[in-house]
Amino acid sequence: MRLALAAPAFVAAWAVAYPPHIPPIMPQPGLYIQVFAVGFLLFARIVDVCIVGFWEKEGAWPRWQVKEEKKTDKEDEDAGGARVEYVKLPMPTTLGGRLAYTVDNLVSPRGESLFKDRSWEWATKNVREYRPPSLAAFLRSATQHAVITFLLYDISELILYRVRWNLQSPHPVTSLPILLQTFYTFTMGIFVYTGIDLPFVFRGLFLAPIFHPTSFPPLFFSSPLRSMSLADFWSTKWHSLLRRTFDRLSLPILWMAARFERHLNRHTITFLRTLSAFFLSTIYHLGIAYSVPQQSHIVRRILEPAQIKFFLSQPIGLLAERMIVFPLTVGMSQQRKILIRRIYLWVWIIWTGRWFCDGYVLIGQFDGRAMGFSPAASILDWWKSAVKASIS
Repeated sequence: MRLALAAPAFVAAWAVAYPPHIPPIMPQPGLYIQVFAVGFLLFARIVDVCIVGFWEKEGAWPRWQVKEEKKTDKEDEDAGGARVEYVKLPMPTTLGGRLAYTVDNLVSPRGESLFKDRSWEWATKNVREYRPPSLAAFLRSATQHAVITFLLYDISELILYRVRWNLQSPHPVTSLPILLQTFYTFTMGIFVYTGIDLPFVFRGLFLAPIFHPTSFPPLFFSSPLRSMSLADFWSTKWHSLLRRTFDRLSLPILWMAARFERHLNRHTITFLRTLSAFFLSTIYHLGIAYSVPQQSHIVRRILEPAQIKFFLSQPIGLLAERMIVFPLTVGMSQQRKILIRRIYLWVWIIWTGRWFCDGYVLIGQFDGRAMGFSPAASILDWWKSAVKASIS
């Protein structure tokens, strides 16, 4: 039954990702990207349930979990009280329960839940343990976060939209002087970071009063600037929106690798999982590029080499960090160890990030169509007018 339903479901997901009647020109290419992202998540869930889940037993299906405090013995009580455990809930058996399970699973890619007393088993620590003191405190914190994020997005967008990119070149960023490459790569990183974060903050502000603040953790990222290493950056600090999706879609590769289990150690299996996750991420971002309509003044290829280089180089960087950087810093002091690992992290991210920026510019993201309301642009225009008036 699931395999029979997969085909029409795939057609529906494709129609969402690439809607046939979408307006030919939207105010921003970013809107095409958001529409595609919804379609991709639907497509990934269909693959998860109808294909990957087809070979799994019922006990391996996604499960809700609840937080429970358990006291074990007198020593634990003296040490600070109860021990916190997360207990998986049984699968619902009623029609209403399974409908709630399905809807919650569909709209909770990070592992948060619409029900305040639980989360999904793949939720990261910052999502699982998010407990605002009250709805008012949540709204204050989320509003403050939204304002700061919006201002950073506005400033970075203003900088990048004012650049006259050479869109006839396949390397609009990496053809610039190295200092400009570094500056624009960092600025574009802020733009992407805030552009991903902002819709989820607004989503929480609107829906938290209806459901519960614990269902909408405003911390979409886990402070990536505080990452201790490249592995820490990708595994815990960057956003977890697609982590569950890529983990599930990587299972067929791991199942095939399991046939050679006696010849593969744990580190090799981990590397295969990482490689498959970044391979899927490459496909996802190539799909994003394809979702933005081709424009005559932009030279772009469907298989954009810049995007492919960036995502498929990350497993190499992680492998080099594990095999070279980590062993070299083992005997160092904690301060020096963190410093060297962070230097490697940001040199690698900035250097390879230039390739991502090439591809991002070439989809038409910065071809002069900025958002309608821009405080930074208004202040800049006012300042220019004031300067001209003082000179004249």
